[in-house]
Amino acid sequence: MRVFIIPGFVIYIKFGVTIVSYINRALVSAALALGLAACVGDDDGVSEHDVKSNYSAMAYAAYSDSLDSALVLKSAVDTFIASPSEANLDTAKAAYKEARKPYQQSEIMRWDTPITLGKALDSDGGPASVDDWEGQVNAWPLDENHIVALIEGDEEINIDLLLAQNGANDNEANVTTGVHAVEFMLWGEDTHGTEAGSGERPASDYDVANCADDFCERRALYLDAAMDLLVQDLTEMKAEWSPEAEATAGTLANNFLNSDDALDYIMGAIRNMASDELASARMSAGLELGDPEEEHDCFSDFSHIAIFYNFQAVRNAWYGHYYKTDGGSVRGAGLADIVFERDIATYVYIEDALNSIESKMKAIKDAGERTENTVRYDQIIGQDANGTERKIAENAVDELVAIDELFAMATDILSLDVEGPDGSGD
Repeated sequence: MRVFIIPGFVIYIKFGVTIVSYINRALVSAALALGLAACVGDDDGVSEHDVKSNYSAMAYAAYSDSLDSALVLKSAVDTFIASPSEANLDTAKAAYKEARKPYQQSEIMRWDTPITLGKALDSDGGPASVDDWEGQVNAWPLDENHIVALIEGDEEINIDLLLAQNGANDNEANVTTGVHAVEFMLWGEDTHGTEAGSGERPASDYDVANCADDFCERRALYLDAAMDLLVQDLTEMKAEWSPEAEATAGTLANNFLNSDDALDYIMGAIRNMASDELASARMSAGLELGDPEEEHDCFSDFSHIAIFYNFQAVRNAWYGHYYKTDGGSVRGAGLADIVFERDIATYVYIEDALNSIESKMKAIKDAGERTENTVRYDQIIGQDANGTERKIAENAVDELVAIDELFAMATDILSLDVEGPDGSGD
């Protein structure tokens, strides 16, 4: 526990969680300048080892949750394929939605090229990096016509075909594997544009006994293969971050824990996810282009879920927290703790900025979850400049871009070598 005493105010901070009756930047800066702030507590200082060890534990927890939720989704998909009713399809869709929550938080791990490049970590058959692996699991946007062509073709549908056709003809949109392939197979194309409504694939598309065309069985084979591969991939990544992997040379966890650049990687991932990927590619692109095809989960219209949990990943990595799907948590040292020890003002500025962004991201998520007057992200894209939710989304984008200046300050405080995001997204 750390306790800051400023005349008229008491601020309690433990593991980055702040309880305060009132605080603002001017107050903190003035108090520090006058020497009025005091810090007392039982902390002996946060080490690089503390941060790295906790980050690896968070990665293992996030990938474990991602695998567990994918297994629930697979069970629901298996039931649906065996008995293709609308009720069973709805159950599978609900499982897909839940699976997005932990996986989107794990995505912060993907910017690991600085610590994996040239390490030949794939020599044992495992992934060379999270970034190298992630493209098979969560690549988007997806051109559904490529999947339809495979289903309506004559090649045998199995995992090998999906792998061979993923990114075929050097076209990144020719995605055949991963989360969004499963999403398309459950929802089908969303033909509503920026109006209300997601994809409307009927359960009868999988009813082999009463098939309206010649492809029900092949659709089922495709969905089954895509789910099997997704579970296979997540099983592999969970193993790469297990406690056993931490002590095993050649794994991602062991490489991370033994890298001199691990903290640089964490900060780089935070900055890339916040200002580059989330603000640019996943939010601003759709808003600026007015194109719902630019939203992350465009078939299911669950983009409000995806981007909210991407932002949670930023907070997780910064503070050293991960809240598990079973109600437990991984809590330990984070970069925020070191910044706290070295420059309390910068710590508070970042906390203030993160909390402000959180309120807006939550408003976007809540708008998509309302039972009345529901507004999903594709509808926000279609709103005019005065749209309530559009203003919130645009302000969130602006603040996600602006917070990079604060993270750059933290980068300097931590003496890290991190290049700022280039704004292009991925």
